[in-house]
Amino acid sequence: MKPGSTCFRVSLIGLTLLCGLLGWGWWMLQPRTPEELFLARCSNCHELRREKLCEFAPPLRANIVGVMRREQGADEVISELEASMIETYLRERFECP
Repeated sequence: MKPGSTCFRVSLIGLTLLCGLLGWGWWMLQPRTPEELFLARCSNCHELRREKLCEFAPPLRANIVGVMRREQGADEVISELEASMIETYLRERFECP
């Protein structure tokens, strides 16, 4: 196939569409809400036990994220921006059973 040929253009268009669809599929699987982010990132390393989190006051729940990032290596899984979103969720919107 030579650049400029019809087959080359069709292949290039197909490849572009395939990459776009793969990127879209990846994007669709990403957490969209702070709660989804909490569930996705924190369950990456351990079981989430809501009742255990409820033993802590809301401000302390948020502090756990920092401890996990500093002392348990969660900074490799949770970015600073994600940590901030999760902390806000745990402090302001997390509901105990």
